[in-house]
Amino acid sequence: MNRVLLLLISPLFAFASAQLSPADSLRQLLQKDKEDTNKVMHLIQVVRHYEIAGDFENGIKYGNSALQLASRLNWKKGMAMAYGSIGNLYLGQGDYPKTLDYYLKALKIDEDLNDGIGMTKRLCNIGIVYRNLGDHEKALDYYQKALKTAEETGNKTMIATALSHMGNLYFAKGNYIRAKEYYLSSLKIKEEIGIPSELAITLNNIGNVCIALVEDSIAGPEKHDSLLRSALDHFLRALAIDSATGRKSGIAIRLGNIGSVYMLQQKYAEAEKYLFDALALARELGAISLERQFEEFISEVYQRTKRYQLSLEHYKRAMALKDSLFNESKNEEITRKEMSYEFEKKEAAAKAEQDKKDTVTRLIIYSVSAGFGLVLLLAVFIYRSYRQKQKANEIISAQKELVEEKQKDILDSIHYAKRIQQSLLPTDSYIQKNMDRLRKVK
Repeated sequence: MNRVLLLLISPLFAFASAQLSPADSLRQLLQKDKEDTNKVMHLIQVVRHYEIAGDFENGIKYGNSALQLASRLNWKKGMAMAYGSIGNLYLGQGDYPKTLDYYLKALKIDEDLNDGIGMTKRLCNIGIVYRNLGDHEKALDYYQKALKTAEETGNKTMIATALSHMGNLYFAKGNYIRAKEYYLSSLKIKEEIGIPSELAITLNNIGNVCIALVEDSIAGPEKHDSLLRSALDHFLRALAIDSATGRKSGIAIRLGNIGSVYMLQQKYAEAEKYLFDALALARELGAISLERQFEEFISEVYQRTKRYQLSLEHYKRAMALKDSLFNESKNEEITRKEMSYEFEKKEAAAKAEQDKKDTVTRLIIYSVSAGFGLVLLLAVFIYRSYRQKQKANEIISAQKELVEEKQKDILDSIHYAKRIQQSLLPTDSYIQKNMDRLRKVK
């Protein structure tokens, strides 16, 4: 069975190479595309092709094209995806300052859009940067934020991704039992929803945990054979998935891991075949770190089989590659220090900006509350004034009515008295009549 699997690998390499450059259909779409969001998405797909192929320079070029178009369209979601894609390419190059810069820009947009899935991706990616820098505390903080965000959104893919990253962190810390727990939780979800590339990575990680437990003698010798069989099973499953999807970097890693298991099982012929296939692919990809590791494994195989001259040759090659990596490591150390300084400044600036926004928000709330209070007081004052005026009018009306009533009584009294007076006094005709009579008497 192993021989058949190896025979299938060579044509798959050719298939992978054809697939990793932008597909003809995708290039045709880009030529026909209008300057719209569809073109942004197609450009980002091209970036992904270049990322997988390890062609970071061309990937960044297409990523910038996607970013520029998304910016012209003012499509925030497209801008966030473009920033994230470019950040992935710089991560592949080991340029952590630029990686972090692009991830943070993407995260800011995702937060503004309240995009839980996007936020989970960026938080995980930032955690990866810190894990690579050896800052496990900050890495754990970002992974925990990512897991919480994923759980809040209920997105199983993002939950599985966050769990895998948590497992990676505990693996890096040497806590293999805890790492395996996170990997198995992630694997269960990925098997349920079916994500081939992610599934292969988690299978590979579980295999690595089994190897680590054997090498560190954490499990007893009696469990070593079982752990090695489990590791081989997980690596072979991962290889089958990567071969089907044409993921070269994954294929190289799985081949090397399978070779290392066969070496530990003392199946040296099988180990040699897998390791040489892994070495050839690592050279093709320019993956110096993998190439060095595979050279060391091959040297060990030759040493165990007493082919000392060949063992020495491969050991020397491994040391030469190690020197190259050491120089790169020194450059990375300088970059890390620069990045830590720059990122601390950015964190401080971001915190200051957020504090400023919080202050403005509080002022707005206070102002609105104060304004509402003033309006309420004014309303109460107006209502009280209205009620007082209404009462005053009622009193005046009552007083006026009383005065009018009294005035009526007085007038009625005067009229009554006048009638009495008139009834008691003689009339003018009566007086005139009597005076005429008296004059006649004289």
